[in-house]
Amino acid sequence: MFFQLKDTKKSETDSYDQVRQLVTAILHQECPHHSSRHHLLYTANLQLEQYKEAKDFFYAQCDVTTSLGTFSKEAYDKANKNYHQLHLIIRAYMHLSDERQREHFNHHFRFSKEQIETMYEYYEHYSTYVKTLALEEGFWYSLKEDLAPLLTQLE
Repeated sequence: MFFQLKDTKKSETDSYDQVRQLVTAILHQECPHHSSRHHLLYTANLQLEQYKEAKDFFYAQCDVTTSLGTFSKEAYDKANKNYHQLHLIIRAYMHLSDERQREHFNHHFRFSKEQIETMYEYYEHYSTYVKTLALEEGFWYSLKEDLAPLLTQLE
């Protein structure tokens, strides 16, 4: 006897799910040495503390009259930027962990829906194209840069 299987429709993800997956992926990329879901925030906070210590160290070494001083200024700027980005990602991860806020965040992201879908599409094809071309570092950097303005509005 022949029978037909029901077509299982791929469940569409809403903006909340897409942003949550992007934030989680960035957090996993920032802290690749974590071992479990609860350990992720602990590891991220340790990384945040390392960025803070680097900021403090390089700030004390800044001196524009020497090459090492100029290097320290550039290192301080990079550590400061990484610190603030990771802090923003951690806060967004915590906000997006509450499923009860799904409707609130979908309403909040309604004006950025196309931008979120574009970023999510890039993320979905990450392993196919980005890894193949060895562009991983640039991809994660660009994704953080594009996602940051959306995450700052969550506070």
